[in-house]
Amino acid sequence: MATSETTITLRSHERVFLCGRTGSGKTFAAYHILKPLPRLIVLDPKGTLGTWGLRPWDREARRLLKRGEPVRARVTVEFGTDPSEIWQQAYQEIYAAGNATMYIDEVYGVVDPGSKASPELTGLITRGRELRIGVFGCSQRPSWVPLFLMTEAQHFFMFSLHLMEDKRRMAEFMGPEVMEPIRDEHGVYYSYATWERPLYIERLPFSGNGLAKGLDK
Repeated sequence: MATSETTITLRSHERVFLCGRTGSGKTFAAYHILKPLPRLIVLDPKGTLGTWGLRPWDREARRLLKRGEPVRARVTVEFGTDPSEIWQQAYQEIYAAGNATMYIDEVYGVVDPGSKASPELTGLITRGRELRIGVFGCSQRPSWVPLFLMTEAQHFFMFSLHLMEDKRRMAEFMGPEVMEPIRDEHGVYYSYATWERPLYIERLPFSGNGLAKGLDK
C-alpha cells in the first residue's frame, strides 16, 4: 500500500514504540512526531538530545507541568547521580499532573535489559491512559526492552535493524514481513497493534506540524 493512500494518526495520549539502529532515522522521526506537543517530558538517558530545544527538568518545569501549563522539558542524569531516582521522580510527577506525553529516548537506558519496569513506570503506562498520559518509547535494541512495554504499545515503527534477534522480536508484534531488509535509507515498517501485517513506507512524510499523516494533540 502506498504512503499516499494511508493515514497514520497518532494521539498524544497513546503508547508508541519506535526502533532502529543508529542513524536509521528513528530519533529524527521522534523529534518531528513530538514537535507539535505542548506538554512533553523527554527522558534522555544518553544525554544526546541537547539540540531538541527543550528546557531543563528544573523546579520551574515541574511547576508548569503540575499547573497544567505548556512545558517541554528534558530529563538528564548528572555524573555521579543515581539515575533510577531521577527517572522515578519524573514518572511520579508526570502521573500526578496528567495530560502530558513522556518520551523515552532509549528504553534500556531507564529499564536495564532483563529487568522489569518499575511500579511507577508500570502504573504510568497502564493507568496513565485515564489521565491522558502518552508514552512514546524508542530503542536501538528492541530485544532488550521488557515485553510489557511492547505489549502495551498501540503503534510500532521499525527502521533498519542489524541483529536477527531484534528483528524477530519486532516480528512478534508486527508480522513476519519485517524480517525482510529495509531497502530505502529512511524506510520504515509501520503497524497498528490490531493489524495482521505491517505497512512499508519509503520515508515518513513530515510537515511543519509533525507527522503530515496525522498527529492529534
